[in-house]
Amino acid sequence: MLSQNNPDSPISAAEAASELDAIWDEFLSGSTVGDVIYDSIEPICDFPKFDFASIQASTNAAITVQEESRDSTHASESCCKADGLPAVDHNVADTVLRAPAPVTVQNLKAFEEHFLAADPGAHSSESSKTLGAISENGSVSGVVLSSPRLTNGRHELVVEIPNLHLSSPPSHYAPFFPSAPRKSELDALEEIRSALPRLPEGLNFVEIQLDDFSVYRDTATNPAEMCCLHHLDTKWGYKDFWFDGIISAGSKRFYVDRVPINTMPIDGYGREVSHTVCDKVWLQSKFCIGSDVYYKLGQPTPAYRRFYDPFMCIADLAKHFVDFLAAKLEEKVPVSIRHFRSEFRDWVLATHGNLVAGWLSQHPSGDYRTSIVANIGFLHKESMSVLARESHDGCDDVYFHSLWAEILDLDQYRPRMCKRGSSNQNPTIVTRYTFELFSHLPFGSCLRNYPTSSKTLALIDQTSTVRSLESARSMDLLRSNGRHFLTHDKAISCVRPGDTISTSRDDVESGSRWERETAYGFADADRWFALVQAVKTNKAGFKEFEVIWYYRPVDTLCGLMKYPWSHELFLSDHCSCHEKYKIQEHEVLGVHDVEFGGDSETQSEFFCRQVYLSEDRRWQSLQERHLRCHHRSSASHVTEKYETGETFLVQVHRGDSRSEPCELVNHNADSDRRLFTFRRLWRRSEVDPATPPAPCNELVYSSQFVTCDARRVVGRCSVRFFNEGAKIPTPYDRDGVGCMFFITCQEVIGPDGSFCLVPLRAAPESLKQCFDPAANVTRLNGLDLFCGGGNFGRGLEEGGAVQMKWANDYDRTAMHTYMANSEHSQLTSPFLGSIDELHKLASNGDFSEAVPAIGAVDFISAGSPCPGFSRFTNDKTTNKQRKNQSLVAAYASFVDLYRPKYGILENVPGIIQPKADRDQDVFSQLLCAVVGLGYQAQLFLLDASSQGSAQRRTRVFLTFAAPGHRLPDRPQQSHSHPPGTYEQRLGRLPNGEAIAQREMPTTTPFPFTDFVRATRGLPKIYDGQPDTCIPFPDHRVSFGMSRLIKRRVSLIPKRPWGMNFRKASESVLSAAERNLFAIPLTSAIQKKSNSYGRMHPHRLMETIMTRQHPGDHKGGRVLHWDEDRGITVMEARRGQGFPDEEVILGGPREQYKIVGNSVAREVALALGLAFREAWVASCGGTEPFIRAQKESTSGTSNSSLMRRPEVPDTLPPEKKATLMVAIPSFSSVEAADGQGPVQKRYAEHVGVSMAAAAATTLLPKRPRHV
Repeated sequence: MLSQNNPDSPISAAEAASELDAIWDEFLSGSTVGDVIYDSIEPICDFPKFDFASIQASTNAAITVQEESRDSTHASESCCKADGLPAVDHNVADTVLRAPAPVTVQNLKAFEEHFLAADPGAHSSESSKTLGAISENGSVSGVVLSSPRLTNGRHELVVEIPNLHLSSPPSHYAPFFPSAPRKSELDALEEIRSALPRLPEGLNFVEIQLDDFSVYRDTATNPAEMCCLHHLDTKWGYKDFWFDGIISAGSKRFYVDRVPINTMPIDGYGREVSHTVCDKVWLQSKFCIGSDVYYKLGQPTPAYRRFYDPFMCIADLAKHFVDFLAAKLEEKVPVSIRHFRSEFRDWVLATHGNLVAGWLSQHPSGDYRTSIVANIGFLHKESMSVLARESHDGCDDVYFHSLWAEILDLDQYRPRMCKRGSSNQNPTIVTRYTFELFSHLPFGSCLRNYPTSSKTLALIDQTSTVRSLESARSMDLLRSNGRHFLTHDKAISCVRPGDTISTSRDDVESGSRWERETAYGFADADRWFALVQAVKTNKAGFKEFEVIWYYRPVDTLCGLMKYPWSHELFLSDHCSCHEKYKIQEHEVLGVHDVEFGGDSETQSEFFCRQVYLSEDRRWQSLQERHLRCHHRSSASHVTEKYETGETFLVQVHRGDSRSEPCELVNHNADSDRRLFTFRRLWRRSEVDPATPPAPCNELVYSSQFVTCDARRVVGRCSVRFFNEGAKIPTPYDRDGVGCMFFITCQEVIGPDGSFCLVPLRAAPESLKQCFDPAANVTRLNGLDLFCGGGNFGRGLEEGGAVQMKWANDYDRTAMHTYMANSEHSQLTSPFLGSIDELHKLASNGDFSEAVPAIGAVDFISAGSPCPGFSRFTNDKTTNKQRKNQSLVAAYASFVDLYRPKYGILENVPGIIQPKADRDQDVFSQLLCAVVGLGYQAQLFLLDASSQGSAQRRTRVFLTFAAPGHRLPDRPQQSHSHPPGTYEQRLGRLPNGEAIAQREMPTTTPFPFTDFVRATRGLPKIYDGQPDTCIPFPDHRVSFGMSRLIKRRVSLIPKRPWGMNFRKASESVLSAAERNLFAIPLTSAIQKKSNSYGRMHPHRLMETIMTRQHPGDHKGGRVLHWDEDRGITVMEARRGQGFPDEEVILGGPREQYKIVGNSVAREVALALGLAFREAWVASCGGTEPFIRAQKESTSGTSNSSLMRRPEVPDTLPPEKKATLMVAIPSFSSVEAADGQGPVQKRYAEHVGVSMAAAAATTLLPKRPRHV
């Protein structure tokens, strides 16, 4: 029965039973209940099962009667809800039936009688016993009646009753009748002492038994809230505890309540003493301070059992932990967090043998690091109590171990503090190059141009020369070489293939999709440039040219932002082969001098060192093949692209949404259809159901084949053989992330023609195995900026090409988390402090172990802070957000400073501006900076769910590579998009196309990972109030659940899935219940609000952010789909791809922040695999590219790429000019009539080494199309 303080008046049990009987009568008769269409739900606990033969096979229905716990001042109320799930639209409830009454034994007996009438054979003695056990408590937490299921030809209905889950002690519910006389603690002790004239033998204190007890705290926000004892004095807000219970000695028994707890002594420490402390825990009340009276813990109340059992497990953990520290102290071995990966468990088992088997079985993993971190406060308190008391050196013996500095005090790595200026906000330190490019942006006032020492400049120049990048000393931005190139009619008339010409740009009126735009500091927008491929004569007798177009920076992803070099051109993959209108001779404005492979210091009018691939949104170093249109290349690449033994993803049947891994066994390159024959590689989970569930990416080598054409070949995949039963290494153990599969057995045909599986002893000879994690590959030395907890960096490392040697973050908890998970901490040097301080030290040449020298860094990664661009940030103009935005410039400065071989940056889609603010696009400005240094670069949009993550998380990535190093490809999508995913487009190019957009493949090897699949194996914790989960220590809520918040959460229906306050307020909430939320229904925000929203079990999790705010209208969908709580840290970890065994330091709130700030591990791994593939293919940076030779010290040019003879003074002044001609070093570009190189033909025609021509008349233009 509920306390009189509860405001609601529940209906009687008889009324509830009557209403539910009516529902079941209608259900069993085969008709629907009103407009409600019920769906099946997941069971919530174990309970006897009843069969109903009379239930119709076609009916699929369920009724959920779920208690909603509602706390009041000293109690919680219970109600029952029966919610319907529409079959079509899961977001709209047609009808929601509610029965606000506690589920009592009378209700259950009514259910049982009705069930037995339907199927007398379904009853059992076991079920009667269970009901009888429940009846002793008077009421139960809830009943779930799931939809009928066909089992062995019978329809099965499951009735499941969870254990009692009260928030407050039973004594706080009225009426309450204790089983012993009620007395005050003082009076009870006086009577008990009279029964104990002397101390029991062997004890030096008075021990009084405490049974039927509950321990709780009592605060304004959490009145009478039960809690675990190991939280006493170890967590903020957990200082004052009370207990209610029965104290006894001999025949004397008294009930006492609200007894304040002072201390909790625990005995049994020592390896030789005992294997457990479960019977050696006492409480001392504040009244007994200074006395010898202690209460020994006995049996708790049933309601407190869910708090007591976890505490006892943690108490035993503390015993073994302290004993382990003592043993290592004797050996003079400092204990670190790494000792608890496996050594701790082995030590406990060796010390106590089978006596601890039961305790060890409660923790499924032998890695106890997460348990140590989750309970470090209690473990520290016990260590100080035991080790410091028993030791002559006191606390010195406790702090002999490095563990405390690593995970508690967090001072293992000392912070490097910046000296603050006059303002509270430190400026962002950048190089001169970066300052010139970014200072015009809204956060420009946050930037400070920090001088670079001569020592550092020399190292930058040396590194730039080796890696073919811009010199650090050639930073005169937007400079012009001062030469004005005119035209000459004779020069134009003899244009040949290989020449670079210019023509007037097309305007919109001509039909072109290209708008005229001018970038910051760039005005030359009325000329288009092209590389001539062929010269033809049309029917009218005029010359026209087939060309490959050059792009200016404004035509690319650089957009309207400031590009450092006004004289750089990008060759493109956009040719005129399929354009209706060609460039005609009279439209040529001039012939220009371009240095291929040059840089900003070129002596030519222009330089071109990269090709811009418009469809892929990427720049690549210029190669010989780029100088010729691919339409004119007759070489077939079929045999180079497909080789037998390689593995591919194939759409086996047309229209399949799932692609299958197959081995190529034959292909017909001569056929017009390009037919391929593949060996099927079955999914073991589908062909071998008898074995335990196999990973979704485990394959079976078969003898069946399939033939298809090239259109059904989706892409490549990686398959590798491992021995049956062997531990599968990363990345093959990640459920197909990165399209990685493994194979252990093959399919064989038995004598009777049946198929069976046989383990393979070795890899099939025909199979070309992919990435071997054990192979010794020279790794790139990485610098991990804004590293956070390390999920991004470790994912990149797991790809096999990167070793993070240095890491930087200003957050102390995140930095220590990064190092706690480092496989080899001695290989990584952390820099705890501001990125600005790190930049200063490097610029000054103050290199150290934590400050890498210029030239030592091969790889730079960063997930720069996103609040300055996130849609969840309401005001992005504050000083704090401007500082966050400016950190993108800090990253650009590190690229300028260290000139790595590879790099990557991640941020939110909001960093790319829409059309209105394209002149403030920070990401485009970053591209200008990176490409301006000579890097190859690519931009792409990735969904975390498309790589196997279980959350909705879309991010923008920039990857880049130095010349000579292959640029990584965009990771192939391994998991499908969930239903309803739309084609997202970001930004806008001058031709109207998007800067980045979401890929929408029609087939993938795996479906998306939903909430339920990602969190499988995690136990139910209901309201999460114990704040302790033994098997998964991080399975706890990260925000405080006050009485008011609990009440609000309990009002949000669990069916239909995905309900929130807005939907509930429109359907089932009363006016009084709506007022409890204090959210106005009439506001414009409320119409789209997600506040107090539950996640959907069969959809993606919502984006994991840094904090949970249930009331937030933007990010309030943080509630569990079936339990009255927010999602836990463990569930958020699963959503972000953190392996279960990895450690996240700090309390739940800090842990959740670290998780939310991370890059999804699946995405990081997929990117790491892409970098590895590119790095290996580059053979250490030997990929060919066109490179111009610098002037020698004698002043003569060593370049065979471009020759630029002087113009003779004998030419008339009006004819004087230079004619720009680009002659490749591999000059095989011939004139149309085959008369030799272009340079020679010009000399013969004009009579001079090079010549120029006068300006021509502008004539009508034809549109250029992409």
